[in-house]
Amino acid sequence: MKRKMKKRGFTLMEVIVSSVMSTVVLFGVVSLLLMVMGSWARGEGRMDGENDARQAMRAMSDELREAMLVQVDADGMGLTYRKPAKNGAGDFTLPVAWDGVVRRLYYSNGSLWISDGATNRKIAKNVLTVDPFASASHRLNEERKVGATTGTAYKVFTPNPGAVITEVTMMVVISNKGGQSEETVRARKRETVVLRNVPEIIK
Repeated sequence: MKRKMKKRGFTLMEVIVSSVMSTVVLFGVVSLLLMVMGSWARGEGRMDGENDARQAMRAMSDELREAMLVQVDADGMGLTYRKPAKNGAGDFTLPVAWDGVVRRLYYSNGSLWISDGATNRKIAKNVLTVDPFASASHRLNEERKVGATTGTAYKVFTPNPGAVITEVTMMVVISNKGGQSEETVRARKRETVVLRNVPEIIK
């Protein structure tokens, strides 16, 4: 006659050890998931910032290349410019003459704007008025930051020296949300634009 074997249950110690191991594994998985999500959000924020800064530069460059006259504000955060008139075919009239529209590029409340007197178009948001890269020992040190952003105040628009403005150097620093709480990622772009229709040059 076969003797029935009793099934032994888990001891308290085995249950505790199993629970601890499960908790450790779960904690590790959650930590890894949060790290991956944070890295993804940080990378997306950095790419968005780079793209926004690049598009803002392109929009401002396209406007200023056609300008015939530029006056930069004293604080360097805006400028007024004039563009030459065009004929029905879309070509500039000769001799070069102002089209009568007062246009502006300017910073206001964290954004960059283009104005033609009748409409205002936003070309960039989350624009910083300080440059955290200026005093950084290494650029990577300031591409991401947890906490308040600090840096040196900068001018968005800087004209060439001299009585006649023929070049304008533009700079923009944009901040986006990073992958951690209170973390931001920043992007900076700088470009010098040569004005093509300044009367003193094209005579």
